[in-house]
Amino acid sequence: MPPSNPVQPSPNPQYDFIINSDQQARPGRKLRLPKMPKPILLLLGAVAVLIIFVVVAVVLSSIGKDSTKAYIDIMSRSAEIVRISELAKADVKDADTLALLTTASVALSSEQSQFSSYLQTTGQTVDPKLLTAYLNTETDKGLQNAVAGGNVEETYITYLKGSLNGYLNSLKTAQKDAGAKAKPIISVAIASTEALLASPLLTSP
Repeated sequence: MPPSNPVQPSPNPQYDFIINSDQQARPGRKLRLPKMPKPILLLLGAVAVLIIFVVVAVVLSSIGKDSTKAYIDIMSRSAEIVRISELAKADVKDADTLALLTTASVALSSEQSQFSSYLQTTGQTVDPKLLTAYLNTETDKGLQNAVAGGNVEETYITYLKGSLNGYLNSLKTAQKDAGAKAKPIISVAIASTEALLASPLLTSP
């Protein structure tokens, strides 16, 4: 007796692969990833986390170095101006020159302190040795010769004008890439320096 439900052959056997493919791709079947031992999965996860950590650390480190370099340049310039101003202070007799010297020294010392505090808030410390980049003993000798020659005021004014212009340029360079917290500090320092440079002693020929 023939079977009740005989298998019907495909009308066109050459298209069987399409039918079979369609049946294999029926919805409901999920793609399964190959099973891995738990220790290997944990190891892969740890490696991925380590790679992310290293990349982030490198990026942050490079950013920190760039910004610190700009601020160290600013602080180094101000440190030298303050040092020379204090050195000249004892020999400057002209009241106007002495007032300008004192104002410049106080302003730059304050700004240096603000930049130092800002860097501390970012977790960066500045080695005091790095702030001697612009230390120039030739300036000391020039002041000594000016005292002996009786023209210490003129010598100091010439030095201050050139040094403040260099300081101002350094501030403007740092301002370009400064963060939101540093920009107000730099803006105030720029305004203060421009005010000093506008002094009649520094603008007169």
